[in-house]
Amino acid sequence: MIEPEPRPLGPKHPEIKRLRRLIRQTKTRSRERVFVVDGPTLVAEALASPLTVHQVFIGVDHQGPVIDPDLLVTGPPPGTEDRRPSVFTVDGEVLRSVLDPVTPRPVAAVVETPQWSEYSVATDRPVMIAVELRDPGNLGTVIRTAEAAGFGAVLVTDHSVDVTNPKVVRASAGSILRLPVLPRRPLSETVALLRTGGHRVVAAVVDADAPPYDEVDLTTAAIMIGNEPRGLSPDHAAMADQAVTIPMAGPSESLNVAAAAAVLAFEAARQRRHRRPTGA
Repeated sequence: MIEPEPRPLGPKHPEIKRLRRLIRQTKTRSRERVFVVDGPTLVAEALASPLTVHQVFIGVDHQGPVIDPDLLVTGPPPGTEDRRPSVFTVDGEVLRSVLDPVTPRPVAAVVETPQWSEYSVATDRPVMIAVELRDPGNLGTVIRTAEAAGFGAVLVTDHSVDVTNPKVVRASAGSILRLPVLPRRPLSETVALLRTGGHRVVAAVVDADAPPYDEVDLTTAAIMIGNEPRGLSPDHAAMADQAVTIPMAGPSESLNVAAAAAVLAFEAARQRRHRRPTGA
């Protein structure tokens, strides 16, 4: 049972000011090692995860809470029953303005940032390398796709959008709570780390001379995708062991990076399903 504080918080309350900073400022999220999830589904997933949820904010209007607080509780993970978040009610319009003007059901939570390390990266599954992705919706969708396709991790290079950006979190649809996402390493370090773990690095490029993606073994590959306007630079692609391309049937030169990631990720998943056991 979640018991919120009885008096709704206003826009000048210190907790609301902090929530606003966490949403808007990368440096504040980094310093405090927390991030914000919003919406009843994501908040419920965060509460059911092994991560510590520090605060929950529930919008209220003249009829009471916008959502039933008990709907957020799906059962705490074993061993975490004593980690109860502080729960606050907030004027609904205030919380909408802090989160997103189009959010219809204002509810949010402040969650500890997962601290993944290189030891979190599975060596027997493919991984995705997101190189300098700037659009938070694209990065969040890539993370969501990678989890759906059974990938072991997403590694994000420096000069990319912050992985705890609220729009990344929202677009990941909860995957960022579960899938190892290693943020902001130089690409050279990322490639070296993955090669040490036994991954072949495959670069997705726009090049008619590169082999089609479905003719290359992606079952445990580290698939490198480039940013939105330019893709991978020649220097970045040169760090890979092999390049692949997604052939275009029409006049379009390339796909959106999130769409390209989905094509490659689910080809890797298809290959893994059809891979014969060794010696067969």
